Amino acid sequence: MSARSLLGRGPALPAIALLLVAGCDANRGPRAGGLTNWLRVCERDADCGDLRCLCGACTLPCDAAGECAELAGTVCIDAEESGAIALCDGEAPTSPGLCLTRCEDDDCGRGAACVAGVCTPLPEPTARVTVDAARTYQTLLGLGAGVTYLSDDLAAHPRGEALYDTLFLDSGFALLRLRNRHGIDAAESLASSAAIVDAATERLGHAPVTILSSFTPPASLKANGANQCEGTPDTCTLARRGDGSFDYPGLAAHWRASLEAYAAAGILPDYIGLQNNPNWVPPDEEAMEACRFLPTEGTATVTVDGAEVEAAYPGFDRALTAVADAIADLSPVPRILAPETTGFELVADYLPHLDLERVDALAFHMYGADPTAVNLDALRDLATLGRESDRPLLQTEMQEDGFGTAVLAHHALVDGGATAYLQNDLVGLATAPNAAQALVAIDEEDFAVQDPYYSLQHFARFTAPGWVRVAADDEAEELLASAWLAPGGDDLTVVLVNTGPDELAVEIAPGADAPERSVVTRTVFDGVERAAELGELPAAGVVCIPGRSIVTVAFSR
Repeated sequence: MSARSLLGRGPALPAIALLLVAGCDANRGPRAGGLTNWLRVCERDADCGDLRCLCGACTLPCDAAGECAELAGTVCIDAEESGAIALCDGEAPTSPGLCLTRCEDDDCGRGAACVAGVCTPLPEPTARVTVDAARTYQTLLGLGAGVTYLSDDLAAHPRGEALYDTLFLDSGFALLRLRNRHGIDAAESLASSAAIVDAATERLGHAPVTILSSFTPPASLKANGANQCEGTPDTCTLARRGDGSFDYPGLAAHWRASLEAYAAAGILPDYIGLQNNPNWVPPDEEAMEACRFLPTEGTATVTVDGAEVEAAYPGFDRALTAVADAIADLSPVPRILAPETTGFELVADYLPHLDLERVDALAFHMYGADPTAVNLDALRDLATLGRESDRPLLQTEMQEDGFGTAVLAHHALVDGGATAYLQNDLVGLATAPNAAQALVAIDEEDFAVQDPYYSLQHFARFTAPGWVRVAADDEAEELLASAWLAPGGDDLTVVLVNTGPDELAVEIAPGADAPERSVVTRTVFDGVERAAELGELPAAGVVCIPGRSIVTVAFSR
C-alpha cells in the first residue's frame, strides 16, 4: 500500500502510519540490517534517513542484486515483477528495481504481509466486508460474450488454438451469444459458428450455454427489403402479407428453419432471442441490422426526411406466440428469452404484453447506463419484476471499457439480480473504433487481451454456472462487493470493485464456516497490473484495493 494513498485520508492516517512503522520494527516485522526505516511508510525521501521513499515505502532502488547488500535479507526485485508492481499500487516502479525481501506464505511478521512474493506493509482496514452465506439470492448462469459479425475471422485466425485457450480455458467464460446468420449470411457460414462452439466445449469440458439471437429477419421479411436499416424508421420492421397483416407466420417459419439449420451444423441453442433491440432503429448514416417491434401491434410517431409521421409496427407479443408455436415440436425445444431491449428500464414496457408461458427468461441490455451514475432504483425494480414473474434475468449485450464493465457487471448481478452478464464482443478487430470494448482484439496475425476481459474474468474464473450469490455487506460507499458460493459450500469467491479514486484497505470476514485456503487476484485499470495473483489473503484478512480497480478473493477447501 503506497504512502500517497495513506497520506491523503485525513485524521485517521497518523495512527495507520504508526502501525506500519511499528509493524516493521526489530521485534514485530521485517528488518534489513540495522536500518529501522526500511519499509517504513513515507511521503518523501526525508522520511527515510539513508533510504529513499519509493512507492510510499522506505527502501532503495536497484538494477543489480549487489546493490541491495546494505539491506541485509533483501534482493533486487525487478520493476516488471508482480511483487514490485503490487507494492506500487499496481503501477510500475520508476526505478529499474526495488530492494525488497522475498517471502513465501504469510511469513513477513506482524505489520506486514507476503503480497505477490515480497514483504509489504499491511495497513489497518478502512472498510470491512462481511459475508453471510445463509442469505442467498440468484443462481449464476454464467458470464461470457457474443460472437456476432466476426465468427469467420475468429474461426480462421492463424493463432486459433492459443486464442481459444485465452477465451475459454483461462477465463472461466461459459456463455456464448451467437447472431442468427441463417438466411442473412451464406449458408456455409454456420460452420465457423460450429467450430467456435466446439472449441469452447473442448476447453470447458462441457458445452457452453449458447444463446442464438436474431439481429434482423431476412430481407424478404423486412418492410424495407433489406437486412440493414438506415434513416428509415417507418420501414425498419416486419413486412406485410397480401392481406395487409404483418408477416408473423413468415417470421415463425424463418425461426424454425434457422433452428433446423443450426442443428444440422451441430449447434443446439439453449436459448433464443426473437429480435435483438426490438425497440430500436439505427440513426441516419449508420446502417445496421435491426427490426422494430412494439410491445403490442400499433403505431408510433417517427421522423422521416425531417417530417413526423405515424408508422405502424408489429407486436412483439404476436411474434412471440407465432414463433413459440412453430418450434414447439422440435427436440429439444430451446428456451425463449425476451425482450432484449436496449435498456433495462424498457423491459417493463414489454413484459405486461408477453405470455409468460412462452417466455423462459427476461433479457435486457444496459445501453445508456453510465457506470458513474447507474439508475439503481430502476435495476432493483427490474429485479422485482423477475421475482414476481418467476423468471431469471439475463444481461445479454453491453459495450464498455474495462473499469466500466466491472462496475456494470456488479450492478447487473447484484442490484438487477441477473444470472448472466455478456459483453457484446468476444473478439473485435484491433483497427475498429471500439476495439478496446471487446474482450480480445484480433488482427490478421495476432491477438491482444483487452481490459473488459479482465473485468469479467474476475467474476468468472473462480465461479461457475450453478453457484449462488450470497450476501456481502460492505461499509464503504465507494466499494462494490459480491460473494458467490459453490454448490456444497466448498468454495467461496468474493469480488470487490473500488469505484473511488483512493485506495481502500478492506478487511474480509468470510464467515466461520468459510474455506481456509485462498488466492487473491487484482487488476488496477489505471496501472499496469492485470489479473495479478498476489498470493493468499493475509492472516489479518486485509486486502489493498487501489482506486478504480477490482479484486477477487477465492476461498477453497
